[in-house]
Amino acid sequence: MLRFIRSHFYSAGDIKPEEINDFFNFSQTLRHGFPQNVSAFAVDHVLGLLVIGTSDGQIRVFGAENVEWTSYTPKNVAVSHIYFSIGLGCFIVLCSDQSFHRYQVNGDVIERTTATHEERLKRITCCVMQNDGLQDARLLIGTVTGNIYALCVASLELSELVLYEDSISQSLTIAYYDLSEKKVIQHWDVQQPITVRFLLLCSEISFDVLCWIDSRSIAWCVEEDQFICSHKDGSIDVWSLNRSDPVEPPTSSFGPFPCTPVTKVLCGQVASYNCAVKFYSGGMPRASYGDRFTISVQRPERLVVFDFGSPVVDFQLYSSANSSDGNNTPLVTALVVLCEQEFLCIDLTDPNWPVLDLPYLNPIHSSQVMCILHSSEVEEHVWKKIMLTSESQKKHRESVKWPINAGANIKAREICASSNVEKRQLLITGHENGMVKFWSVGSPSMRHLLTVDTAKEFEGYIFRDDNQSNKRRSGGVSDGTESDDSDESSEWPPFRKVGLYDPFCDDPRLAVQKLFFSSTTGHLAVGGRAGHAVLYNLEDDALTEVSVQSVDFEIIEASKISQSTHQRPLPPRKCSLPYAAGYQPFRQDNSRSFIVQLMPSTPVTALNFLESRNLLAIGCEFGFVLCDMATQTALVRKSMTSGAARPVVFFFLEVEGIATTTTLSRFRSMKKSIRQSFRRKKKVPQSTPNHQVEPECSNAADGAYEVRPVERQVAARTENTFNVGDPLPSCIRTLKFFNAYVVTSSSKCDSLWVGTNEGVILLYSIADDATNPEDVCVLLKELHLQHRAPVIDFECATSDGSAFGKVISNNSRVTVYTEEQIKNFSLPTLRPLKFKYKLTSLEGSRLRKAFPLTLRKNSKRSVSEKFVAVVTNQGEIILFTAFGLQRCAKACYTKATDVCGIASSVISKHGELFFLRCGGSEIQRASLTAAPHINLSSPLKDQKFPLVEN
Repeated sequence: MLRFIRSHFYSAGDIKPEEINDFFNFSQTLRHGFPQNVSAFAVDHVLGLLVIGTSDGQIRVFGAENVEWTSYTPKNVAVSHIYFSIGLGCFIVLCSDQSFHRYQVNGDVIERTTATHEERLKRITCCVMQNDGLQDARLLIGTVTGNIYALCVASLELSELVLYEDSISQSLTIAYYDLSEKKVIQHWDVQQPITVRFLLLCSEISFDVLCWIDSRSIAWCVEEDQFICSHKDGSIDVWSLNRSDPVEPPTSSFGPFPCTPVTKVLCGQVASYNCAVKFYSGGMPRASYGDRFTISVQRPERLVVFDFGSPVVDFQLYSSANSSDGNNTPLVTALVVLCEQEFLCIDLTDPNWPVLDLPYLNPIHSSQVMCILHSSEVEEHVWKKIMLTSESQKKHRESVKWPINAGANIKAREICASSNVEKRQLLITGHENGMVKFWSVGSPSMRHLLTVDTAKEFEGYIFRDDNQSNKRRSGGVSDGTESDDSDESSEWPPFRKVGLYDPFCDDPRLAVQKLFFSSTTGHLAVGGRAGHAVLYNLEDDALTEVSVQSVDFEIIEASKISQSTHQRPLPPRKCSLPYAAGYQPFRQDNSRSFIVQLMPSTPVTALNFLESRNLLAIGCEFGFVLCDMATQTALVRKSMTSGAARPVVFFFLEVEGIATTTTLSRFRSMKKSIRQSFRRKKKVPQSTPNHQVEPECSNAADGAYEVRPVERQVAARTENTFNVGDPLPSCIRTLKFFNAYVVTSSSKCDSLWVGTNEGVILLYSIADDATNPEDVCVLLKELHLQHRAPVIDFECATSDGSAFGKVISNNSRVTVYTEEQIKNFSLPTLRPLKFKYKLTSLEGSRLRKAFPLTLRKNSKRSVSEKFVAVVTNQGEIILFTAFGLQRCAKACYTKATDVCGIASSVISKHGELFFLRCGGSEIQRASLTAAPHINLSSPLKDQKFPLVEN
């Protein structure tokens, strides 16, 4: 009873319950990546703004790098169309329920106003924005009845200028062909030449004034009296307002075969060639290329077809505010394309028409994300090397500026990333195609830094020079046309693959399973699905010729495993390839590098690296290997499936070891607890367990038999019961290196901690002065947890304050995180301490990940405390004090069914959560601290934007 009262009133550390809210506060902050279910977008070339809407009601507005806004539609109604009022920082959103909403950018916030619903508006078929002036912007609305209305942007009221179908036909000054009974206005365009204004209408089966043909899209040409029209049969023609016949007859670029409809067509004067260029989507031969997602770009005697990896939602031409030719004709500087899975910006000022690097909206799901790693407080010298590597990979596009630049000239408070620790943050993602990507997440925008392609180390890799692919021309100057023809006209249609999204993987064995990154040295270790591990060094010099050699380590004989789990390893490449400065594989000498291959080639389940000794620990479902990278030898090769007798130590972390195959039942657990209480009262001796218990731990474990009234019993797992598809009991779940007091209490040494899926803990000491290789790494203790829950993680804290920084007790300790409990053990005796928490018994959930973190006090930023945040299988985060394991707070951040989000969750040392949202294309960012993160504040905070002159 005294233990029960003490556990509820004992306050571990200096944290009082009433002070927790001054340290912890959960709130979602930013989203990185590409939004799911995009449906519309618009650009403002005057202010340099981009807005994207989704079918789940999300509104994302972007300017320059780190300038972002986020809003939503009422009740998260799907966004159908977006129309910018150019130069005002204002746009109108048309939703799927035919409601209009005005969004106004005001500093670092965005304001929403909803227009009054009008009964006169039937089904809306199309809209277009008319910008006569800053105070007279109107949205023209076309309906299914053939009527046209005008919505004033300033007042959100229908103006007096309302055109009906009868008045439209009477106002025509040239030949007009009667429409059919189905008068559906499908598209129009507005232009105001020098002397007269024209309103061009396009119906479902014809367009007014000129012709009788099924038209899909119309747009004004560079010439003010001409317009271009696209049709259902894939043809395009050009008309003039002064003629009744077409200026250019209907032509199909890929005829005479049946073609897909041209859904949209635009025309503009391109800056790189100073000539009129046509842009249109669709129009491909239906039989051969009807499944391609393309935008064709056609200029005189030249045609290029941009081939995208996902369907094109919409595209627009972007003209810089100060770009025009001698006749004041605006020059098109970029082609912006919104696809279902990515956003692209093609630079039209360069004759090569390259694709620009994105400062935001990066398609992180271009290849499926398999694992995520966060590294904070990266050392300054490592950060500078990564920045130099990033610049060298993108040097061919460093002179091109991102055209959407709203807020770029705002003089906001800036802190140098090399001197600000909070800005030196990395998010590293491993992908299914073997790529490892580095992202900078120390600012509001997640910027891509560099990519390490592990597929380069294996046979079948095709060397691709990204610089050369970006220099391929879409059309040549007078002295380079022949080279262009040889590059892009070798096939017809002349496709050019653009974009990063590629859902297909050449070999699933390339998938990255585990990652390790050292923030002090920059080492990167990658574990793959085929049982391979590659160690990369961050080098300053480039290499010309490097070959690859595989070093195999057999953990278990192939004859002892099921053939269904056996797969062939990836063969290392035989040819030599050059490496640029940056990440290069660990080398034996200047011309040979090597990779570690586990046999059998099963996926890597745990990975760690000890930089001071060049020791790489790799775990799989059958065992683990500790490899000395300097000598390419195995210091430890352990198979956890062996049945050989070995000394065993059992710790009774649960109430009692009950061998049962039944599922967990609250009623059965309570009844059994009452029965055990009466047995203890009658002093009936307990039956001794089947396994031997080490004498030094028996007294410490006696208190574990006590059943708390607030707990439910968790039955011990048996050795032979596990679900099909689950990891084997011998699977290695975690590998950790610590410099701790594991041999004696007077001196520290390096140690390796191994945790398995069956609750087995192995402790190895790494000697400094061993004469024989087999004596370098010696097994000190092997512990078996009675409840047999998988060991998830370890954390070590010593008297000098390593790991958690502040330690209340003088004794060194290690914290063991299992799926069901958190337990502290003293070092070097490994005796259980009184500070523990039974997560499954009290919370009804299982632990998935654990992260130590430091939270600052909101009322006094100079005060900070150490905590432990654990992620559970219910999508919850539970906060504990670092030493006493006192439960402080709990927050739910995702659904329990979001398996991908829970598995991808990582928490930084400063209290930031990162996890993949449903769909895998966005990373949600959340804050666990009550103190705001200054590095994530918008540059437009307390700034006046936009600056609109009346």
